[in-house]
Amino acid sequence: MTQPPVPSLAFAGPVEAEIRPALLHFCDEVERHHGHRILSDQLRLDVLDETSSRPPVVAMAEVDSVLAAVAIASRTNEGWTLEVVCQHNHSLAPARDIIRLVVNGVTDLLQTENPVRITWWARAHDPWVEHLASALGFVEYRRLHQMRISLTTENAARFHDGAAETRGFIVGSDEHEWLSVNNAAFADHEEQGGWTHEQLERRVRAPWFLADDLRLHPVSGGITGFCWTKRHEPDLHEPELGEIYAIAVDPSQVGLGLGKQMVMAGFSHLARTGISIGMLYVDADNTAAMALYESIGMEVHHTDRAYRWSGATFA
Repeated sequence: MTQPPVPSLAFAGPVEAEIRPALLHFCDEVERHHGHRILSDQLRLDVLDETSSRPPVVAMAEVDSVLAAVAIASRTNEGWTLEVVCQHNHSLAPARDIIRLVVNGVTDLLQTENPVRITWWARAHDPWVEHLASALGFVEYRRLHQMRISLTTENAARFHDGAAETRGFIVGSDEHEWLSVNNAAFADHEEQGGWTHEQLERRVRAPWFLADDLRLHPVSGGITGFCWTKRHEPDLHEPELGEIYAIAVDPSQVGLGLGKQMVMAGFSHLARTGISIGMLYVDADNTAAMALYESIGMEVHHTDRAYRWSGATFA
C-alpha cells in the first residue's frame, strides 16, 4: 500500500527578498482557488514591505517539493498575529500534520522572545482552525463580530443628518496628529495600538487607500476624532462592501456623543460613494460599542475567533 507523501519544512525565518515572490504567489493562488481574500490586509502589507525594519516571520512546508502550506506571523502592539494559508478542499479541514509543521515552525522561531504573545486569527470561513488550535497549544480568548447594515436611501439620509462634520486626510500633513489620537485611543489594543509612522505610511501606500476615505473631525483645528473607511471589491462570495476600518475619538472627548456621530459620518461618506452595504468589526465583549452599533440598525453577520498561544509546542 502506497504511503501518503510526508510534508517537510522548506523554510523558517524572516520574510526576505529570496522567498517573498514564492510566498505571495502561493497566497494569491489559494485566494483564487477559494474565491475570497485569505490574508488580512495588515499581514499582506507587512509581507509586501521590502523596507520594513520589523519584517514578518514565516514557516513554509512542501509536499513532494511543492509548496503546500505557510504560517506567517506579523508584529503587533507587544505581540504577533499569526495566519495560516493552506491549499486544500475548502469543505474539508487540511491535513493536521502540515498545519502542525508550519505553526510549530513559527512558534519555534518566536518562543525565545520575552514575553511572547502569539495570536492566531481564524476567519469564519476557516472553521477547521477551531479543531486544530487546541492541539497546537492555542486557547480561544477573543471573538470578533462583523456587523453590517444596508445603506438604503433612508439610512443614508439618517446618517447624513446625524453625522459630525468631517474632512479628508491630507497626506504629508496629518500623520503626526492622527497617530497621536489613534495611539491614545487604542493604547491597550493589540492590533490598532502603538502605531508608528512606518505602519501608517505602509497603509497610506496601499493600493486601496484613498485620502478622502479617512475622515477627520473637526474640519479645522486639531483632530479630535477620525473614521477611516475602506471599500472592498466584490468576490465570489461577497458583494461590494464599505467598511469602517478604524474609528476613534480622542480620550478627552469620550462621553460627548462624538463616537456615534463619527460612525454616522463614515457610513454617510460610504453611501455617497455608491456603496450599498456598510460593515465594521467589533469585539464581542465590547458591550458599549455593540449597543451603539445595534442602536443604528446594524446586525451581526459572522464571527471570527482568535486563539492565544499557551507557550507549549506539540509534536
